[in-house]
Amino acid sequence: MTIAGIKNHFAGWREWELNPIVIKELRQAVRSWAVTGMLLLFLTVLFLASLGFLVTQSFSVDVNMQLGGSMFATFLVILAVASVFFIPLYVGIRVAVERQENNPDLLYVTALSPGCIIRGKFLCGAYMALLFFSACMPFMAFTNLLRGVDLPTVFFILAYLFLVVCAANQIAIFFACVPASRPFKILLALAGFIMSFWIVIPLVAVSFEFMRSGVGVTMSEPNFWIGTISVVGVGAGLVGLFYVLSVALISPPSANRALPVRIYITVIWLLGGALSIAWMLRTSKTETIFVWAYITFALMIFSLLVTISNSDAISLRVRRDIPRSRLKRAVAFVFFNGAAGGLIWVALISILTFFAANLWPTGAASSSADKDSFSAFYSTTMAYAFAYALTALFIHRKFLARRPPKLAGLLAILLAGVWALAPSIVLFFLNRLSWKSIEGLQLGNVFNVNSLRDNDQRIDHLYFAFGWLLVMLVVNAKWFARQVKNFQPLNRTQIPPVIVENPPAT
Repeated sequence: MTIAGIKNHFAGWREWELNPIVIKELRQAVRSWAVTGMLLLFLTVLFLASLGFLVTQSFSVDVNMQLGGSMFATFLVILAVASVFFIPLYVGIRVAVERQENNPDLLYVTALSPGCIIRGKFLCGAYMALLFFSACMPFMAFTNLLRGVDLPTVFFILAYLFLVVCAANQIAIFFACVPASRPFKILLALAGFIMSFWIVIPLVAVSFEFMRSGVGVTMSEPNFWIGTISVVGVGAGLVGLFYVLSVALISPPSANRALPVRIYITVIWLLGGALSIAWMLRTSKTETIFVWAYITFALMIFSLLVTISNSDAISLRVRRDIPRSRLKRAVAFVFFNGAAGGLIWVALISILTFFAANLWPTGAASSSADKDSFSAFYSTTMAYAFAYALTALFIHRKFLARRPPKLAGLLAILLAGVWALAPSIVLFFLNRLSWKSIEGLQLGNVFNVNSLRDNDQRIDHLYFAFGWLLVMLVVNAKWFARQVKNFQPLNRTQIPPVIVENPPAT
């Protein structure tokens, strides 16, 4: 490359600028007494904890060879509590306040893309976490001089904790982007604060296990790095999922929200399947493929509820991107906005996951039993889920057509709940309610599938679920055909002209 080429290459870097959301958020964080006060309180607690350890040791006659490890464990608990409880809560509240419709802030008056906004919020949370970790780093590095913990273990645990905090920040951003009222978001904030305990306790427990085993010794083994890369990859995929969901939530209703979300879920589904197969071939255990299948099952259930909440009408902005080729249009129908295409997408991934999990042979009797249990549970539950979803779509379309489309997802949840509670309520008033009656056959109750011990009754559930699903497919066939027919590219000659009520005088 010539000198002129190098100059042209770096000339474009002058136009690069930092994400404006990061600048805005950090400027407000610096001016906020909440961040400054929390950081000063954090440093004060670290200083007092270290001073207490050193003063206590000065009065002791024997030399404590594990003083460094004890101090590190204390600093780790303080850092985990401060970062996990404060930073996601602060970032989530900031996003939730800007998300309110009566607040004409950045999310409603800006030329920035939704992805740029979410990335800025995430990077701001990561920077705040890095600020807290930088403040704690000298205290933790000092513990190495007192023995009891090695530097590789210190840096590895800090990196592990930092990644968990970043993941918690992105999850908090996602829940803050959910379009809900202020009281409901307050309840979400309280629930998130309570759930933080379930994050901190396992986080500290795993960190203590790293300290006990000694990460620096196992770093030379290839299995350590293979497991670490696998865990980091799964965590990155989870963070990316909440990122694309957050971008979709703040995107305008006319945008093609479903396209990036469905593409991303499909990609991580394929990568997760490849990773589970690789681990299964390496360890000769089939449990990993079932873990992937159950995670996919939970993700598809959530996707099904979101899919049926989509609107049937396709905006002009989406129709403009519909390809004219029939083959490309068929693929786009599955990934673009719309409940009909989303149902096909969920069904394809669910069916392929079922066959992929049952494809591998099992050697032990326990593995064969796990496969049979998985097959019965997966097929019956997914059939019930699709039956609930299609029933909710039919009820919404026939009786509640003027209500928002998101009501269909709520109807599916209510339908499953009512069907599960109705038999117990009837038996209660008949004074025949007992654990034996609850464990009895209740056709149509998806929660009754796992409580049964008789395989014949499980087969009855399977037949009933697929029969109900078949009926709903026939009932919704006309609607589905209409959705396929209406999925056409935009014909610009059919765009209505813009009418100006008061044209300017000439």
